Amino acid sequence: MSRRSKRSKAEPQKTVTLHNGNNIQMPLISLGTWKSPKGQVAAAIKVAIEAGYRGIDTANDYGNEAEIGEALKELFAAGVIKREELFIQSKLWNSNHRKEHVKADLVATLKDLQLDYVDSFVIHWPQACPSTGKAPAVCANGPGPGPAAQGTMFPLDDEGKYCNDLESHYVETWHAMEELVDEGLCKTIGLSNFNVTQIREILDNAKKYKPAVLQNECHPYLQLKDLWDFCKINGIQLQAYCPLGSYDRPFVRKGDPELLQDERIQAIAKKYKKSVAQVVLRWHVQRGVTACPKSVTPSRIQENNDIWDFELSAEDLAEFDRFNINYRLLMWSETAGHPDYPFKDELPYGFVVGPAPANTTKSSRQA
Repeated sequence: MSRRSKRSKAEPQKTVTLHNGNNIQMPLISLGTWKSPKGQVAAAIKVAIEAGYRGIDTANDYGNEAEIGEALKELFAAGVIKREELFIQSKLWNSNHRKEHVKADLVATLKDLQLDYVDSFVIHWPQACPSTGKAPAVCANGPGPGPAAQGTMFPLDDEGKYCNDLESHYVETWHAMEELVDEGLCKTIGLSNFNVTQIREILDNAKKYKPAVLQNECHPYLQLKDLWDFCKINGIQLQAYCPLGSYDRPFVRKGDPELLQDERIQAIAKKYKKSVAQVVLRWHVQRGVTACPKSVTPSRIQENNDIWDFELSAEDLAEFDRFNINYRLLMWSETAGHPDYPFKDELPYGFVVGPAPANTTKSSRQA
């Protein structure tokens, strides 16, 4: 169903059409799987499909794609869902930016997911960092940080800092991504964590395919209004990761605001007799932004997709505008030494890049 399709109140719009994907439909709500633990993510996928989700957001550095693949295999075999009914998105990891490594990254994902193609494949970050540049690094080599010689996805130098590959650039990476579309390994290609200058560089240098999707952190505290306008002008669909503020995000900083505890949003939710998460997700989709909330809790998975029976009023949408404080929760500043790090303007004065944290995927908080 496209944005221009006529629809009744009983059939709310749940997808958007990607501009360069042969009428590829992207769900407004997909299940996020970052931080979803092994042993729980398969059950989460099954609950989500039963609850009406048709989008799944993955990445091989999440370390759980093999389990997701097993869940999909079971669902397909049981006739619960068909492959063509799903929109599955994965990501090119930073250690595989070199042209000769791009395909190997996606092939590893397809093997784990037990699929012939993904619907969207995006460059996870613009910086080829961490990377040794010597060989493709995939989850099977070890998703966690470790010495570069181990071939992990988060290789560290002798000082414990992330390695950089300064001989690779994302424009060359993009050209290799374009070839994957022609090979039928992905339907569309896109970007994640890119700033406007970097997106424009891709647009100016694309040979055949422009980005269909931009996945960036986005929530009421970080509304990306200018970036979303830029995307709309250029036919790029903005997708929000951490759309609910990611309560279980790693490396919480002292003083971080907690979105789901905001009393102003709680008051709006009470008015609609909905949860805070539901009104925030409804805010995303009414802006036209797609979102991929993560959960492994069945009741929350179901709740997050139960947002189609109400609409926020113009007054409440205007109230959400007041929450924007341009507060980024996930900086990954340990990679800021790379020239292509996208958020340099948001680092404090005198910032010095330090060693990588001991764990890149888990929070001290309970998931």
